[in-house]
Amino acid sequence: MSFIGNREKNFEKFLKNHFDIVLPREVSLFYAKGIRVGNHELANCGIHGDLGYAACDFGFNPTNALVQNFGHLARKNVLELDEPAAKAFAAGMPIKRDLGTKNKQLIIRFGKHIVGLGYYDKDQKKVVNKIPEKRRRNIVNEI
Repeated sequence: MSFIGNREKNFEKFLKNHFDIVLPREVSLFYAKGIRVGNHELANCGIHGDLGYAACDFGFNPTNALVQNFGHLARKNVLELDEPAAKAFAAGMPIKRDLGTKNKQLIIRFGKHIVGLGYYDKDQKKVVNKIPEKRRRNIVNEI
């Protein structure tokens, strides 16, 4: 594992600027076949933390694992849903809603629960579901 300062620092700045997330002091970002997030002691062993983002385009795409673990710290770009809408989103459905004139990533929340990651498409006026298909669930009980 190596530390590549620009990648980690840039991702940390993205989290702060976009979601107002400040990771706890004992959590580190480090490079091990991608930017990883985990306890700083993981950087010195063969165990890797969760991938922090997928670098498949020109920006940062936070992973569902990062959002599930640290989304509760977000104070910006959070969309609060009611229970029926949260259940539909958890099952993979998009959210039809006009959220303005800017495309943006959103953390989707119901109460204290982080449902997942969405992407607001200003042209379609909807939040595209970014929960990986294998992580989507039909919730039949109360959340």
